[in-house]
Amino acid sequence: MLRILRSYRFLVAAVCFSWGLVFNAQSQFAFEIPQRENARILSYDGIQVSVSGKLALCSHSEKGSIILDVTGGTPPYTFLWNTHETTQNRTNLYAGSYTVEITDSKGLKHIESIVVQPPYPLILNPVEKTDASCGSSADGSAKISVKVGRGEPYRVTWSNGLKDVWEATNLKPGTYTVIVADKYNCDVSVSFQIASKEAGIEVAETISNASCAGKSDGNISLNVNGGVAPYIYKWSNGAQTKDLINVPAGIYEVLIQDQGGCTLQASYRIEEPQSMQVNVQSENPTCSGDNNGWIDLIINGGTAPYTIEWNNGANGKKLENLAAGTYLATITDASGCFVEKQITIAAESALKLDLVETTPQSCGGEPDGSITLKLTGSKGNTSVVWSDGQKDVLQRSNLLAGTYEVTITDESGCEVQGSYTVTQAEAVNARIESALDVNCDQGSVTGHAWVSITGGKEPYTIQWSTGATNIREINYFNAGTVEVIVTDANGCMSKTSTVLDFPSEVNRSGRLDFQYRKLQITSESEVFTDESILFESEIAPEIIAWEWNFGDGKTSSEKDPVHVYENPGIYEVKLTGYDIFGCSAFEVNQVQVTSADAQVVIPNAFTPNGDGLNDFFFPKAKNIESITLEIFNTWGEKLFFTNSQESKGWDGTYRGQLLPPGNYLYKITYIDRDSQLTEKTGGVTLIR
Repeated sequence: MLRILRSYRFLVAAVCFSWGLVFNAQSQFAFEIPQRENARILSYDGIQVSVSGKLALCSHSEKGSIILDVTGGTPPYTFLWNTHETTQNRTNLYAGSYTVEITDSKGLKHIESIVVQPPYPLILNPVEKTDASCGSSADGSAKISVKVGRGEPYRVTWSNGLKDVWEATNLKPGTYTVIVADKYNCDVSVSFQIASKEAGIEVAETISNASCAGKSDGNISLNVNGGVAPYIYKWSNGAQTKDLINVPAGIYEVLIQDQGGCTLQASYRIEEPQSMQVNVQSENPTCSGDNNGWIDLIINGGTAPYTIEWNNGANGKKLENLAAGTYLATITDASGCFVEKQITIAAESALKLDLVETTPQSCGGEPDGSITLKLTGSKGNTSVVWSDGQKDVLQRSNLLAGTYEVTITDESGCEVQGSYTVTQAEAVNARIESALDVNCDQGSVTGHAWVSITGGKEPYTIQWSTGATNIREINYFNAGTVEVIVTDANGCMSKTSTVLDFPSEVNRSGRLDFQYRKLQITSESEVFTDESILFESEIAPEIIAWEWNFGDGKTSSEKDPVHVYENPGIYEVKLTGYDIFGCSAFEVNQVQVTSADAQVVIPNAFTPNGDGLNDFFFPKAKNIESITLEIFNTWGEKLFFTNSQESKGWDGTYRGQLLPPGNYLYKITYIDRDSQLTEKTGGVTLIR
């Protein structure tokens, strides 16, 4: 800190005081006055001095300076320095103490003592730095500090723009300089290098610009080195590949990251040629149907020369002798780029005749048909001439059925023609249809009758014989004849009638019953598994469809079906019948089925002579799960084997050869439904 000591002596209330003045760089003064009881302070407008300049030296080669700003007292002032100088301000001063006596024009004196501080070194500690992790990563840091100096405040300026901070972060690899200045503007600088801990990512690009304006065929191909491969790519358009293929013109940014986490961001531009601009000059044809219009194209941009092809097969930039319509030009420049231009020309007088309405001649034969036309696009006054001599009207009335032609011409000479037919009114036809809506649960019936109308002209007027009007459907609750009269908008009429059926009642009870019995007559009344059961129905005549449910997951639509139960149990059999109205009735009975014991009957002889009788040897088995048949000769040689219940059995042959008559041995093994295994052996006689 720069200290300037000043001594003052004032007379205050007849008491003398003296004090020291401490001056700092901001020219602030602090006075300390001892307190005394009953003291009075008299004010006096004395000389005031503000001192500035270079009051501290940064090096031995520098010289100081003192600048005095004097106020108060009575100007002008005189100055006398202890070095005998008489100027107000001093320059080229060495370090040391300087005293100046200032006298105003009334003789008031003021003495100021000023010290020019000698050089004091400003020395920085070595830079504490951390290198960047990657070649271009901004994660390096540096920290500086003052080793020797006059004290704060210090001003710190970094070459990357930072100010008044002792530590810089987020530094990329490179050379940096820091300048530190003290409060006397003495400064010192230091330079240092931020290196990279890891080799940076390097990239070289090859760019192919878009061939035409708006075309997506630009490419950016990258050659990436450095860092730690493989690399991850993130493009601004969302792509994650190394190269961009077939993209439109524009700016594309890419972030490349290696396996060590180092990144490189780059930006590339794909250019495109200047787009072609097509302006049009044209003239419309005079009338609809005329061929005296033309189109001329004015082309800028792209790369000349241009090739122009039209959708009508013509070439060149100008088309002549054109009718009204839309024309499409394809313009291709020397680079192969093309644009399409669509031009529409319309006739100056585009006469257009539209039919608004024709009314047919009514059914009565009176001349009451009409034609109403609408004309648009005419230029000036028009002439209207009809084929029957009528003129200058677009609406005709009181017409008979027939064809009427009209010719209309405007003042440009453009013409339009039309031909219109007034028809005879079409006959109207009505037909009555009916249906019954049956509520089976309540036993109620509602009849519905409706009229179907064809021909004629809407709207229709409808009159039913029941009194209903202008409705197409009525309800009825009795059998009988109903009549309807339909009249169309032309006054044509159709009258029709029909006879409606209606049932006397809907009855669901007492219409179904059934019994069941064994199909094979036996002395046993029980129903066994695998026996055929005949179900006999008693169905009322009005029942037209039926369905059986035997309770074991099987059904039948036969009237008197035969069913076989495979497993024992009590089954609920349900017979459901349906009448012509879709109403149903049903009858339910229970059938108890008992499991039959296994039965195996083994013949003792067979005659395999091909007469269809007793030609095979096979046991007759019942109520078994599986069976095996083996045949042996008397020496124990096996001649035949089967384990299929569907097998016909042994036919008296061995390896295709007929065996001689005689006795043969059999072995039969079967498993019943209780999983019991039974084996039977014996003899059988082959008779030829």
